[in-house]
Amino acid sequence: MVKYMLTRILMALFVLVFVFVIIYFASSMTMLRYWGRPPYDVWVELEISRARFIIYTEGILTEWNWGQTGSYYENVWNYSWRRMWVTTRINLIALAIYLPGSIILGILTAIKPKSLFDKSVGAITMVFGSVPHFILMYLLIIFLGIRNNWLPFQFPGFRPSPTHDITTIILGFVIPMIALCMPAIFRLMRLVRAECIDAQQESYFLLCKTKGLSKNQAIRRHVVRNSAVTVMPELTPTFLTVLGGSFFVEMIYGIDGAARLLFRSVLTMGPAGYVPRIDIPMAMAITMFYTAFGLVFALIVDICYPLVDPRIRVGSKKTNI
Repeated sequence: MVKYMLTRILMALFVLVFVFVIIYFASSMTMLRYWGRPPYDVWVELEISRARFIIYTEGILTEWNWGQTGSYYENVWNYSWRRMWVTTRINLIALAIYLPGSIILGILTAIKPKSLFDKSVGAITMVFGSVPHFILMYLLIIFLGIRNNWLPFQFPGFRPSPTHDITTIILGFVIPMIALCMPAIFRLMRLVRAECIDAQQESYFLLCKTKGLSKNQAIRRHVVRNSAVTVMPELTPTFLTVLGGSFFVEMIYGIDGAARLLFRSVLTMGPAGYVPRIDIPMAMAITMFYTAFGLVFALIVDICYPLVDPRIRVGSKKTNI
């Protein structure tokens, strides 16, 4: 287990370094090409980018200096950290909703398959889960926010203000959470439901019933754990999908998170519209944040495998009995 986790950490660090190098050189060489004059020489671009990369990396390693943002003339880490924390909270709140929600709905629908409740939940989650995040977000803002004024059509923020009380802040989470959670619930709920239905046909489930356990007791004590094990491999890709969807949700709903900073670090408003002007320090900080966020979550999922089912030994070799 320890050896496996060390290997996973080293792999995660390798991915971070690889993405760091690729993003920097791609951004630097692109801006040299876009704002330079022909004839273009890719080797000159590479050499200039390499020299700048060495200076930039030394500043990070020795002083944790990620540079100064060219748009706001402030230390990029100090300026972007609050926005990164907003994105982190949005995704963690969504995780706290769609993970237990999908497991509970999957178990409830599996207890009585093909019932009215099963069909109703399946139809609702299929409709909402089959629509992309940004389209669902747009429809919710139109119908629940602007047209009927039931919910805020723009994110009110995390703290009460003279114009937004605590009730408005709570209601402001409804639209983005629906847009982020429904596709994930649809994806994970189907796995849990299928696992629970299959488990009810297994010999150990029938043995539990012969020993006097009711159907609900057998499901609660044994099937729930097996369902959680089934969900674990899908957690990381689902989380990354929701993390990518949060980019569009933040942009559309006006959430002042990392998505806006990443957009502004690539395109700048000019007299004739948006023009490419990559703010390299800001782009590096935001892309590293998204990459590290996904990698850390994947490591946490790996650590939680034995906690969910002690029979699982992650990274251990198969032994013959």
